[in-house]
Amino acid sequence: MKKILIPILIGFSLAAVSCQSLLDIPQKGVVSEDEYYSSDEDAQALLTNMYASLVGINGVAGCSGIYNPQLMILNYSADDILAAGGNVDDHLDQRVFDEFRYDNANPALLALYNGYETTDFAANLIISHFSTENVDGEEPFYSSDFTDQCVEEARVMRAYIHLMKALSWYAPTIVDRLLDHDELPRQAVDQKEVLSWVISECDKAIKSGKLPERDGTTDKVATARVSLGFAQFVAGKAAVFNNEMDKARKYLGDLIASGNYALTPSRDYWTLFHRAGDGNSEKIFAPNFVEDPNRPNSGFSADNPLWRSRWMVANTLCWKTANLASVPTVVEKITSSGGGWGGGAIQEDFAKKFLKHDGNSPRRKACFLTEEEWLYDLDWSGSMVNDGTEAQKKADPMRGISSQSGLFSSGPYFAWKHMVFHNPPKILTGGKEYPADNVEILGSNSNQTNFTLARYAEVLLLYAEACIGSTDAAKGLAALQAVQRRSGSGRISDKLTIENVIEEKQYELWFEGCRFHDLVRWSSRGFVDLNKIFNTSAIHEHVPTVSDAYFLMIGDEPAYPKYFGKEHKLVTSYSSAKFSAFTIGRNEYFPFPRDTKTANPDLMDVRGWEDFN
Repeated sequence: MKKILIPILIGFSLAAVSCQSLLDIPQKGVVSEDEYYSSDEDAQALLTNMYASLVGINGVAGCSGIYNPQLMILNYSADDILAAGGNVDDHLDQRVFDEFRYDNANPALLALYNGYETTDFAANLIISHFSTENVDGEEPFYSSDFTDQCVEEARVMRAYIHLMKALSWYAPTIVDRLLDHDELPRQAVDQKEVLSWVISECDKAIKSGKLPERDGTTDKVATARVSLGFAQFVAGKAAVFNNEMDKARKYLGDLIASGNYALTPSRDYWTLFHRAGDGNSEKIFAPNFVEDPNRPNSGFSADNPLWRSRWMVANTLCWKTANLASVPTVVEKITSSGGGWGGGAIQEDFAKKFLKHDGNSPRRKACFLTEEEWLYDLDWSGSMVNDGTEAQKKADPMRGISSQSGLFSSGPYFAWKHMVFHNPPKILTGGKEYPADNVEILGSNSNQTNFTLARYAEVLLLYAEACIGSTDAAKGLAALQAVQRRSGSGRISDKLTIENVIEEKQYELWFEGCRFHDLVRWSSRGFVDLNKIFNTSAIHEHVPTVSDAYFLMIGDEPAYPKYFGKEHKLVTSYSSAKFSAFTIGRNEYFPFPRDTKTANPDLMDVRGWEDFN
């Protein structure tokens, strides 16, 4: 082939020389690099692009089809959430993480990895063009105080992306600049190398003095962008996972001492996961949902990729409305866009444990409802007795589970922590008016709540763990107690122990993407037994389906004559999921996506996935 190609290339080069005078004219519509990366406006455009990459379609805070990959994969891999859906074969892209039967061809896994890489690339565009951190170490064409700020925001964003990659893949690549066209990213030796780099990068950004800083607990703007507080959070969390507890106490302690963040009041706990709580005192970083009210509701458009954000995630995380007698008014508008699909159920044993621990606390009610609350404390769209007596509601044919197939995976507990609230319910609001999660012009299945990547309660619990056994134990206990006191559970620890921190963190941060990574870390330090948690507990062999005796038939006869057509009574049956046993080592981290490895042959799977190499 070389003998054939070389003469052809020579011929092209000679033709190019002979025609050079004809082509020697200014090229229109092209801006050279030294002209483009040469102003604050150019830096602002790149910064906007970075945040857009984070929140847009296929972004970390956006969606890929019917799910948000980070939300679904990390939460479904934990022990206290079931993928649910309509049956054992529904929502397979996501549910295989719940059941540990994924592989490197899984599309959700690829979407998660690509979301991280896309945002990382956008951050490196800023850093490589407005600092000396590029392939050649060259000075930027232009610099100013503003471009310096942009660089540091991008540095912390890049650090966060690498933190999440390290916790999910153990030894991912470290991409610390724009690469040459023929250069492949270098894979880290292990997780420790990545986390040490993350801490170092955040420390550099913190010490630069260039990061925006939140101006007190009422400053909403600073919660939607990378800030000093977010840098301290990322550094502190990375240090906890790297078992560098002295560093963790320093970064997290400084964040706490800043006074720029505070736990929301107990009564407002539910707002943390809805539009009503966007930018509140507890949010450290929750990038803005971007909406365009002038755009017609006509579907996704490549020239406006942000307008629907977590489109269809609202369907996935809503109760399976097709199986209900009517629809609770809190989510009644979902029926105009496909209805709810029943994803993300609270695991029944954990729900019982949570209920026993928290009782009727504002925290528990914000996470899930009991049978009685769901049936009788909510208004139902088809009901004529929403203002009636409990006896009337018990006999109401327009509430409850009318389908003979019931609700798969749910048990008599109804998760709604991340559900889109079209009408915020009285059981949480106390009758006070709050904004809905959804502006209908953008579609009733568009979740317009800002996507929280860091909140203050996690800081306090990370700090409490970092203080165990140290001279700061009293401060750590105070941090733990602050979270417990705000929960409304009435349970306050009198000692700072790892057991107390582990338990409180499961309640406080349930369904927030923390549990799976934490379990792996705690297992490596001998605090938890992953085999017991995932395998001997039989959580996948005892999957509930909840039905309503008011409607339930066996053939042509009522299954429960005492209740049939007279009173709602939820009954639960059990079946087995299609699952693989959790394998210590292999299932603690994910395999690299197959397409990613095809693009980078140097990338090697580790920690039990070596058979894919």
